[in-house]
Amino acid sequence: MISRLDRAMARVSDSPLRYGNELRLLENGPTTYDDWLAEIRNAQRWVHLENYIFRADEIGHRFSDALSAKAREGVPVRILYDWFGSMDVPRSFWEGLRRAGVEVRAVNPPAVQAPLDFLRRDHRKLLAVDGVYASAGGVCIADTWLRRSPETDLPYRDTAVSVRGPAVADLERAFAGVWDETGDPLPGLERPKAADMSAAGEMQARVVIQEPGKARILRVLQFLMAEVEERMWIADAYFLSVPGLTQAVMAAARDGVDVRILLPATNDLPWIGFLSRIGYHQLLESGVRIYEYGGLMMHAKTSVADGLWGRVGSTNLNVSGLLANWEVDILAEDQAFGAKMEEMFEEDLDDAREIFLGGTPRRPRAVPERRISPAERRVQRQTPGSGPRAVATASRLGSAVLMDSGAPLRTHQSKIGAALATTLLGVSVLGVRHPRLLAWPFAAVTGFAGTLGLVHVAQSAWSKRKRYAGLRRQGQP
Repeated sequence: MISRLDRAMARVSDSPLRYGNELRLLENGPTTYDDWLAEIRNAQRWVHLENYIFRADEIGHRFSDALSAKAREGVPVRILYDWFGSMDVPRSFWEGLRRAGVEVRAVNPPAVQAPLDFLRRDHRKLLAVDGVYASAGGVCIADTWLRRSPETDLPYRDTAVSVRGPAVADLERAFAGVWDETGDPLPGLERPKAADMSAAGEMQARVVIQEPGKARILRVLQFLMAEVEERMWIADAYFLSVPGLTQAVMAAARDGVDVRILLPATNDLPWIGFLSRIGYHQLLESGVRIYEYGGLMMHAKTSVADGLWGRVGSTNLNVSGLLANWEVDILAEDQAFGAKMEEMFEEDLDDAREIFLGGTPRRPRAVPERRISPAERRVQRQTPGSGPRAVATASRLGSAVLMDSGAPLRTHQSKIGAALATTLLGVSVLGVRHPRLLAWPFAAVTGFAGTLGLVHVAQSAWSKRKRYAGLRRQGQP
């Protein structure tokens, strides 16, 4: 008989609980890559790979060689990469894979008929092989995930999980959903069903398939924050949580739950790190404990509640991850797996600094245990970001205003406010002195948007007309 808790979780996650799985944590890039490459080389029926970033660097070429070799053997190999996440990859890299027989598709490239669709990104990191093995987590395919800090010797930190058993079918279903949106649908032979799969272990797990606008991971985390009794530990890379989840986290902490959040001390997108620190104050006041990892980057997207519910996936706790992207997370419901996740979390805390609420009663502020050394900040700035180079370059503009990542929280708020106010004042003065300088760009932007809108309306009308004509030819009303 299904318990009320299981029924509620199934409804908020829109994901069935699968029994009989084997789950294994994969810590950091090197371990994950070894696991993935071994499974690709052993593939007999198919390889499905979906990743936000697939760079044409050393590790990227290792994957390209392995995938090409498998395709030449006659095994179907299919790759989905996000257009934005991999926009700096040369076309020749993808053409080389295609010449070897690999079918490669870009997800959500720019389109005139849908100019705002670029906001939806395929942020998944998923590998599925033969309907027997699958893996998901936060690890992209790039040399960045192989780096260690020369200052602390700590790795670029991330987590994935390997899966065997019926839950593999749900990860295959996640891949098929995006594949079907980008062209011809996936063949039926490459769509395994959970009912046809044998047990591979004793663990229970759900695969939470996030699609734009569905907010399934958000609902799961809000539900867990309401149900958790003792402790909720979270690791995240780009923490800019939505208000509903933030309030749920704070409410749990005020109710006595041990809530800990582990974030990067030096973020590879610095402006997100600075904005994230603005929210520290209210979290600390509610009793949430915040830590910052001392290595190059904390890129993992994990959480563990009461040592039972362990989540490993690709979803960052911000608007893009929770509401706009294609993501996939594995939610285990197993004490043994939860214990391993808590052990991993405690090891990361040993390599982190805690942030305290200091200052005076009238002017409280977030104060770190220790400041980040200038050498460590220089190393981080030299580390390629996890996004496209253009985005990483733009993000570094923020560090000119907010350089000291060990500064008190109110210092960051003041600097951000001053920068925004100065920018607005400068624009207003420019508009008064030289109105044409603003009028022409404004006219160009609005004219472009209007043109795109008319094109979109015309294309929609044409599509409806063609569909109606087809129905009439078939004798339908």
